[in-house]
Amino acid sequence: MKNFLIQVTRYLLLLKKSIKKIVVRVSCITKYDLIEKEHKKSFGNQHQDKIFYIIRRQPLGAGLLSNFHWVMNHIIYAIENDYIPIVNMKNYKTYYNEKIPIEIGNIKTLNAWEYYFEQPCGYYLKDIKKAKNVILGVLNIYSITDPLELYDKNENIIKQYNNVVSNFMKFNQKTLEHLVKTKNTLFNGKKNILGVLYRGTDMKTAPLHYTPPSLEETVMKTLEVVKNENFDHIFIRTEEQEAIDIFEKTFDKSKLIISNINRLKNYATGNIAVINYKNTNSVYTDGLDYLTEIYLLSQCDGIIAQKVNGTNFALGLNNNKYRYIYIFDHGRNI
Repeated sequence: MKNFLIQVTRYLLLLKKSIKKIVVRVSCITKYDLIEKEHKKSFGNQHQDKIFYIIRRQPLGAGLLSNFHWVMNHIIYAIENDYIPIVNMKNYKTYYNEKIPIEIGNIKTLNAWEYYFEQPCGYYLKDIKKAKNVILGVLNIYSITDPLELYDKNENIIKQYNNVVSNFMKFNQKTLEHLVKTKNTLFNGKKNILGVLYRGTDMKTAPLHYTPPSLEETVMKTLEVVKNENFDHIFIRTEEQEAIDIFEKTFDKSKLIISNINRLKNYATGNIAVINYKNTNSVYTDGLDYLTEIYLLSQCDGIIAQKVNGTNFALGLNNNKYRYIYIFDHGRNI
C-alpha cells in the first residue's frame, strides 16, 4: 500500500507539471493570437485606467525600415485614440529576430524592436502581463492612418515625421552610442558631404515597389551634382559591392566615405521577402549595419536617393537640413 501511495503521488505530481505546461502553452496562444482584425483582450485587473495597444505584424514582417514605418503608422493611430502603444516583435517574429536574446542595457530581450529602439511610451510586454485593457492591433494592414511619405520633400510632412520619431521612436542607448561613434570615426570632421543611396538587389524587380535607377544612372547623377553643387565628399550607402567598385573607379578615393560592412557580391535577384541577407552570422548585426548607414545618410549635407523606406528615414531624421535633395522617380515595378 505504501509503495502504491508513493507511485500515485509521483503520478499526480507529474500530472500537475504536465497540466501546468499545457496551461502555459494555451495561455501563450490565447494571449497573443493570429486573428487579423483589431480586437480586445484582458489579461487581468491591473492598469484599469489605461488601454494598451499591441503593435504587431504578420510574421515574418519585411525589411527593417518597412517594419519601422509599419510601427510608425500604428503609433500615430494609437496616440490619436489615447492608447498606449507597445511593439511586440517577440511573439510576432520578424526576419531580424535572433534565436537567443540580445543584451541591451544589461537587459536581455527577444523583442526585435528593442534591439534598436526604445518602446514608444516606456511600457514593455512584461508590464502588461495582468493588464485589464489590451488591444491587439490589426495584423495585416500596413497603413491604418495617413502614410508619411516624404519623397515630395514637403517640409511640413518631414517635420511631422521627425516629431513622431523624436517623441515615440527613439534609438535605444546602445544603438545611439554605436551610431555616434561610427559617424565620428567615418566622417571625422568632414563637411560638405553628399550622401548617395543606391538600392539595387531585390528592388530591381520587386513587384509594386518603386523602380530604382541603374547603377550607371546613379553614378552619372552623382558626377553632375558634385560638380554643380560643389560637394567635397561622397558617402555611399549600398549593399552591393559592385556599386562600391564602380564608385571607386569613377571618383578620387580621397573624396569617398565608405563604411566597413559586408556587402553582397555577384547578387542574383531574389525574393523580396528575404530581407536579411545574412552578410554576417548575426541578423542583429546585419540590421545594425543597415540602420547605421541610413543614419549616416541623414547626417550628410545633400542626398541623391530613390523611393525606398531608407530614403524616408533619412529625410525624416535630417529634418529639412539638407541643402540639396534629388530623388529618382521611375514609377513602380509592375
